[in-house]
Amino acid sequence: MSLKQRFRTSMKKVNGDLLTPISIFQRLQGKRKFLLESSAKYEGNGRYSFIGVNPRKTYSGIDQKLRDFSHLTQKEYFYEGELVQLLKQVMPRVSSHTEYPFTGGGIGYMHALPNTVPTLQFHVYDTLIIFDHLTEEIAVFHTNIEAEQVEPNIDELIHELFSTPTPAETSYTLSSFEKQSGSTYSAVFSGDAFALYRNLRVQFASAYMYYVEFDECTLIGTSPSSYIQIRDGALSTMNHEINIERFCQQETIEKAQHQQQGQLTSSFHAIDVVKELQPPHGLIGYIGFNGQVDFTAPTNMMTIIGQVAHIQTLHSDTSPSFSSLMKG
Repeated sequence: MSLKQRFRTSMKKVNGDLLTPISIFQRLQGKRKFLLESSAKYEGNGRYSFIGVNPRKTYSGIDQKLRDFSHLTQKEYFYEGELVQLLKQVMPRVSSHTEYPFTGGGIGYMHALPNTVPTLQFHVYDTLIIFDHLTEEIAVFHTNIEAEQVEPNIDELIHELFSTPTPAETSYTLSSFEKQSGSTYSAVFSGDAFALYRNLRVQFASAYMYYVEFDECTLIGTSPSSYIQIRDGALSTMNHEINIERFCQQETIEKAQHQQQGQLTSSFHAIDVVKELQPPHGLIGYIGFNGQVDFTAPTNMMTIIGQVAHIQTLHSDTSPSFSSLMKG
């Protein structure tokens, strides 16, 4: 076990070979949990899984109004304007350089869900659990984003992960599938949403898989690739329809069969690029405290609101295969 402390951050690593991202998620106690993981282990984006619970804040927006809600103080503030631009202004920023691509920040979506929920929503997590599939290490990373904030006890959290019994198996049911429009479907849902996610991640295993609990809904899905990723000032995308020349230094642009990338010019902030490039079908992913971002498109996604599962797929020929998830 090792502990490293920097200005406003602290991290502890432990051997995690007795745990998995799924078991870590199940043992965490609290609300508004999330899990980001990948089926492509040991390479690139698939090396790490990220798990969190009890976010510090939630930013949610509809039309031209962004709500800033503190889960600690129960206070809320409202801002008027373009939602993504407002998100850029309120998102905490902490400069940090670590071996991990994401060590805390906002987890959420932009314009990807039914009209009954906010069009933009991000939970802000200051404490993050990172599972390294290559070394089988667990890193617990905390970022102090408010001067008066009391530091969490990382040792207690690690003890919780190893000592809490894994919950009993749960189940779910999907029934009465109906086509709504295009590649959008609905179904009657009952049971445990995480049990549905566990089935989804097996039958639709992909490079990007996610489970995020919001107050209005639970969002689960899989996607084969990143739509837009910015790390250390470098923009990369698997989508060749994106014109990266608008944002990158021309001499740094590289294009291959499956990817194009380049170094951002100094005039662009990562969130500015996301705002310009977000597609009509929306994005799901993270915005780090350090300004790094990674978003995927809702290729196979379910939004569970009460007893209804809203199903969205960007490939209409794959939608009938959702019938394999009817019961689990």
